[in-house]
Amino acid sequence: MLSVVLIAGAAGTGVSTARTTVPGEPQDYSGAAIVLTDPRAGPSGSHTAAADTGIGQVTVISREPLPPAGTRIQLRAQVRVDTAGASAFVDSARPTSEPARLWRLRATVREFLVVASGAAHDGSGLVPGLVVGETGGLAPGLEEDMRTVSLSHLTAVSGSNITIVALAVMWLVARVTPRRLIALGTAVAVTAAYVFVVGPEPSVTRAAAMGLVGAAVLLRGSGTRGLAVLSSAVMGVLIYQPSLASSPGFHLSVAATAALVTAAPRLTELLVRFGVPYFAAAALAVPITAQIGVTPVLLGIGGTMSAWAVPANILAAPLVAPATVLGLLVLLLGAVEAGVLALPGSPPDSVAQWFGLLGGVVAAPASWCAWWIARLARVGANLPAAVWPWPHGATGIVLAVGMAAGLAVAVLVRHRRALPVGSAVIIACLVVGTLVPVLHRQVPGDWRVLVCDVGQGSATVVRLPDRHVLLIDTGPERQTVDGCLAQAGAQTVHLLISHFDADHSAGYPGVLTGRSLGSVQRSESAGEHRRALAMEERVPDVPVTEVAAGDVFRFGEVSWEVLWPEPGARGDSEESNAMSVVVRVVTPELTMIVPGDIGEAEQRRLAPRLSPADVLIAPHHGSGDLSEDFYAAADAQLGIVSVGADNSYGHPSSRSLEAFARVPVLRTDECGTIAIDAGLQVSVTEKRVGCAVPVVHPTVREG
Repeated sequence: MLSVVLIAGAAGTGVSTARTTVPGEPQDYSGAAIVLTDPRAGPSGSHTAAADTGIGQVTVISREPLPPAGTRIQLRAQVRVDTAGASAFVDSARPTSEPARLWRLRATVREFLVVASGAAHDGSGLVPGLVVGETGGLAPGLEEDMRTVSLSHLTAVSGSNITIVALAVMWLVARVTPRRLIALGTAVAVTAAYVFVVGPEPSVTRAAAMGLVGAAVLLRGSGTRGLAVLSSAVMGVLIYQPSLASSPGFHLSVAATAALVTAAPRLTELLVRFGVPYFAAAALAVPITAQIGVTPVLLGIGGTMSAWAVPANILAAPLVAPATVLGLLVLLLGAVEAGVLALPGSPPDSVAQWFGLLGGVVAAPASWCAWWIARLARVGANLPAAVWPWPHGATGIVLAVGMAAGLAVAVLVRHRRALPVGSAVIIACLVVGTLVPVLHRQVPGDWRVLVCDVGQGSATVVRLPDRHVLLIDTGPERQTVDGCLAQAGAQTVHLLISHFDADHSAGYPGVLTGRSLGSVQRSESAGEHRRALAMEERVPDVPVTEVAAGDVFRFGEVSWEVLWPEPGARGDSEESNAMSVVVRVVTPELTMIVPGDIGEAEQRRLAPRLSPADVLIAPHHGSGDLSEDFYAAADAQLGIVSVGADNSYGHPSSRSLEAFARVPVLRTDECGTIAIDAGLQVSVTEKRVGCAVPVVHPTVREG
């Protein structure tokens, strides 16, 4: 009966959604909205937040800072819909009222946690990430290191966080009453309050659902009933937020939870049968099954595999729960302090000082637990095979599915031959997956330029003599740029950073994996940027050159000239698109312009003095903030857009693609890494829908 009700509800919700949701074509929206999550600065300098509008929940994207969560605004924006949901590109967002008292309390307790955690070491900044998903205080490079070894789920509130919270609540309630229904109801209520503090965005909603499933299964036992609980939760969540059906994060959560519910208990039993102590068997079974369960989905969205993912998760697991519980106590102290300070008769300042001191005392052991987790990420990300070689595309996904199937056969099928057969399948898939990328060189041996597929970011490699390369930008993640440089066979890298937005510079640790850094070039205005400072601290012996328009550099027969910014130009080091370094590269075979993220104003100023080139990389990943005169002055024979398939910025814009006129255009989200070889032929590492490789006949131009 419950299933019938749920299915009927899903059908009714689907009909209602089809009638009221935002249409597929872009449309203008003007009306009231309320900001639901704390705004975050994106890698391209934009600000994003979830907001509830008259047409449903949307992701608001603005060039200007957005007001805090809970603020009511009058929104004017263009709304676009894709598989990731609805995005509203802001024309104006005028606040009409301040956040209500409950929202202000939420901001207060979050700030109390951040202050109490301090900034003494890597763990201090990680505690707010573990507890409420606040990653603004993470040390430079830590988020990338955690992503490399599959610990990134700890920097955002995940199902494991919710499970810890729910189990802690149920354990406390069980001390008062043995009724499981009361314990579960209390856990749901506390989880709802916790979700509000974290932020009621879709990723947190699905984490709450999967976390409660995990807690319920642990409370009731596993097996068929656990799978039934999971299925019910999936239906309920999709009725509440249908857009999660196309969310990769939701698929990852469901895959991990399903693997844990079905395979982890049986794998634990199997390990115990072979003499492994129960505690160690459970500690091994959970990360192994979860990792194998999510790997096919992870590879499908462009993720990578690491040899150290399972060991890192095993060693981190014992400290996640104490860090989370202690962090929750700090949040509770913050709420009590806010209540005391709100009492009539203005309490003395000493009250706030005592609460702050107590919060610091409680947060200290949490930060040391978090330090251990951060240390695991730092060490693991710099070990050999931190990024495991694995084929891209359908081949890699099929092999990962084969590993998951082998695990299912080995642990779920009750037959004496099941274990050796399943183990053989896992080993075979692992060996084949490792050998395919090693034996199959994905770029031509005589390549001259590589435009790397680094997702929503930019990285361009130019071949220099003696296995040296010029690398212009690094993309957002270390593993992708490391993979591209490995394909290039680079031993020494000369790095030029156009500007220090994350999508152009955050992947720099991957440059240092197994190769040396010969030099660093950056604009004069970037010297105080936090990523520039972090990079210089990491490689103190590498010479750093500040560049400006007019500077020319040469290595062998390859030269590169800086076209922008003007000498002496200064800009905001944290909002640096206008100060992006623009480079014109000249090789014996071709010329190429790499323009960073400059916008229309800078392009218009450059156009009159721009010499034609054979290849033009679209500025700012194909943003609509452009000057057609710049594209016309480049007079390119080939256009390339470095862009990620999963981006909410609308890149590349139709205006950018049209600005190339009749020039063939290749996109990294459709074609993978794009190579131009010594014979002036273009080749790509992947060929998805929309990727048509042209025949190009560049003309070498002097200067």
